[in-house]
Amino acid sequence: MKKLSFSLIFALLLAGCASLRVQSDYDPQFAFQTLHSVAVLYPKSDNRALSLAQQRFHDALAAQLRAKGYRLTDKTHADFYMLFHLDITQKSQIVTDYRMMGLFPYRPFYGYGMAVPVEREYSWNEGRFIVDAVLPAQNRIIWRAIAVDRLHDFDTPQERQAYIQRVVNEVLAKFPPKPSKGDRL
Repeated sequence: MKKLSFSLIFALLLAGCASLRVQSDYDPQFAFQTLHSVAVLYPKSDNRALSLAQQRFHDALAAQLRAKGYRLTDKTHADFYMLFHLDITQKSQIVTDYRMMGLFPYRPFYGYGMAVPVEREYSWNEGRFIVDAVLPAQNRIIWRAIAVDRLHDFDTPQERQAYIQRVVNEVLAKFPPKPSKGDRL
């Protein structure tokens, strides 16, 4: 039940990409053009069936990598692995507002009122989607992207799938990285 609720919660990501933040980093010395075949893996599955959300992320990654020209294969024949991780964190923030309090009727201009601090706590769940490109022979990460967003409800599975596809597209937009002037060609 815990696995199902975790996956369901993660699948209920924010409907719009306005709050989606994506960061990526890579090894500038690695020649990404040497990579041709990939295996998409979710390491926490331990040979168990993937949840709906995990399967949707897996399928979206596989489709996007295929569209970029990579050949999908199993772990033993892959030039690199594309590992993904899903995580949910509960976040909170305490905000102090000030309210004017005074005698009735309220007359702040005559010295009857005063500002009183009122603290409020706001809580939300934040989803994190981490993708690593790993060289299996060296067990070395050569590229990483992290997408972070607030979790929200969706009405239909199609909306969840569309959102997951948008997240994966944003994450893989800079993969493979384009070599800059200082990078090895």
